[in-house]
Amino acid sequence: MEPFKVKDLDTYLAGLNRIFDIVRIIEPTSKKIVYTDGDLKIVQGSSCYEFWDRKSTCENCLSRKLSKDKISSSKIECSENGMFLVMATGIIYEDFQLVVEMIKNMSFIDEIYGQTYKDMPEVVETISKLNEKLVKDELTGVYNRRYITKNLLSDVHYAMKNKKRLSIMMLDIDNFKEINDSYGHIAGDLALKYLAKTIQTKIRNNYDWFARLGGDEFIIVLKDADSKVCNRLIENIQSSLRGEAPRYKGERIKITISVGGYIVEDSKKTFNEILYIVDKNLNLAKINGKDKAIIS
Repeated sequence: MEPFKVKDLDTYLAGLNRIFDIVRIIEPTSKKIVYTDGDLKIVQGSSCYEFWDRKSTCENCLSRKLSKDKISSSKIECSENGMFLVMATGIIYEDFQLVVEMIKNMSFIDEIYGQTYKDMPEVVETISKLNEKLVKDELTGVYNRRYITKNLLSDVHYAMKNKKRLSIMMLDIDNFKEINDSYGHIAGDLALKYLAKTIQTKIRNNYDWFARLGGDEFIIVLKDADSKVCNRLIENIQSSLRGEAPRYKGERIKITISVGGYIVEDSKKTFNEILYIVDKNLNLAKINGKDKAIIS
């Protein structure tokens, strides 16, 4: 199949951008991502394979295959950033022969339909393991920021739409920098893992969830929980931390946490306003002496 001519490039790309997450045009010989400026000249950008954190052309390069076989091609590409469906087709624009590459993030596939795939459990298992890896924090083993981005907004919208109670709490370790400075980063990592394990044993499995936002910050999301439930949970976590502590080189690492929270219930606030209140309450807990929880 020969490349087809494109007269209105902007309109052509606009249609593809409604379907795919990334659409880019590649000059097949140089493997450079190209753009058009106001004078309709080719402007070369970065190499297409840099997207996959590679230093040279991909072994399964679709541009090369397209040039050789003259047919549109596709592939599944996996990287640390996820699993992607990649499709490529040839076009001619202003006498230039180019490749349009369309990329769709397939990392969060929930279901695979069709008898063919039901007979291929290894495919389902591979996708499931990849999805799990993408949303888990490597250090603590709990959900990561990617999971928060994927779920928190939808949980808040669902609660507000259906007038359900949803409690959001943000917490961090008091004086975490001092732990790192006094004992070293290995001890800091140990403290993070210990805290994550403690929280995991206190929340309701398969109902509530929590995740590491980054650094020593975590978010806990409780469904159908009022302020009493939230405060009781935090008190249980704090009590466990006061009673036991991880040891590093024979020394006890004292861990306390400060918590800020907000309960979504018939709220007219926006998502960003809710997060602002949660963060503000966390700061107030710090100002008021730490090892405290402020939930509104």
